[in-house]
Amino acid sequence: MIRHGADHVFAGKESEITEEDIDCILARSEEKNEALKRRLEELGESSLRNFTLDTQEASSVYQFEGKDYRGKQRKALGYWIEPPKRERKANYQIDAYFRDALRPHVEPKAPKAPRPPKQPQIQDFHFYPPRLLHLCEREVYYYRKTIGYK
Repeated sequence: MIRHGADHVFAGKESEITEEDIDCILARSEEKNEALKRRLEELGESSLRNFTLDTQEASSVYQFEGKDYRGKQRKALGYWIEPPKRERKANYQIDAYFRDALRPHVEPKAPKAPRPPKQPQIQDFHFYPPRLLHLCEREVYYYRKTIGYK
């Protein structure tokens, strides 16, 4: 219908078109539709691959609003700039940041006493002589005195 004048009817805002004009347009479109149906029935499968509907002018995908854009496609390919390679985002260690940021600031503790040379384990049930306990204590005091521990 659009090929046979229906676009003029829809575009017109005035009511200058009569019922007879509309009937004439419908009749012409039905005749054309029947002719296309007969033509499609006659064509085989190989002919349908290259089938095009009859148009007044030879149209192409590259023609739009009266301009032929085939040349523009060739020109555009010559100036192609390769996009940059994708870079991976840095993997931030959020846990390490918050571990340091949220840790309470601890004041330095008083230094511990240095460890004396190894002493024997003295238990009550071993029945060591009391003088051995006294000698071990004196050995620790002497060690602290020699390193200057106060």
